[in-house]
Amino acid sequence: MILETLKTKVMKTNVVQLHNITPEDLKKEILEGVAKKLEELKSQLQNKEEPSKYLTRKEVSEILGVSLVTIHHWCKKGILKPYYIGNRVRFKNSEIEKAFSG
Repeated sequence: MILETLKTKVMKTNVVQLHNITPEDLKKEILEGVAKKLEELKSQLQNKEEPSKYLTRKEVSEILGVSLVTIHHWCKKGILKPYYIGNRVRFKNSEIEKAFSG
């Protein structure tokens, strides 16, 4: 008996009443709101750049056709920008392409 009374009280407090709107209009408003939000999310996802691919020193040396020593010297001179991930050295593929594309 007490449980039924509690359920009734909880149900009464969670009731939402809508006035002056038909079920069809409510459905239309909800669908328009969802469609608008989906379009916003879609445009946000399309505007994001592709994540950078990181290359190892060996991969960079093979792409550029130079030795690991040359890669080291170019880092010291600032020609290449190394990224240290833990104790490993990586290079952004996009930066390698920009630096040597002409």
